[in-house]
Amino acid sequence: MLRDWVPLFLFLHVMGAIVAFGPSFAFPLIGAASAREPQHAHFGAEISEVITKRIVLPLAVVQGITGVLLIGALGLDLLNTRWLLVSIVLYLIAIGYSYFVQLPTGGRMVELTAMAGGGPPPGAGGPPPGAGGPPPELLATAKKLQRGGMFLSLLIVLIVLLMVTKPF
Repeated sequence: MLRDWVPLFLFLHVMGAIVAFGPSFAFPLIGAASAREPQHAHFGAEISEVITKRIVLPLAVVQGITGVLLIGALGLDLLNTRWLLVSIVLYLIAIGYSYFVQLPTGGRMVELTAMAGGGPPPGAGGPPPGAGGPPPELLATAKKLQRGGMFLSLLIVLIVLLMVTKPF
């Protein structure tokens, strides 16, 4: 009976992956645009955080749920499907890193860009905001987010590769 639900669970799992993780591949573009136009960096940090909190992370959790439903409906033996076991471990690493490292770092970036965005209005005289360059903490936070994003993207690609090819 549960096997009859496989097409629905599979659809939800694949569609969920596209909707959950697709937007995260735009984050490097948002970061690069923010670096080119620092006056918009706070908006870039805010939109990245909103996408992460409202789309990526909630749907990443749903991915785990639909994955468990698929495992149950298909009656898969985890110990005899190493590709699936490795995928689950990578998924758990990605979820943990996302919630405990990347999310707080993104929140800090929002705070830092809010503080860096001050200064006099255009034409009011005085040096423009950030004339001396961005604060060192902002640069370090941006690098940490960038490295974390690359790590998470690699995990996503590896998980998809394992799910599609089932190599072992």
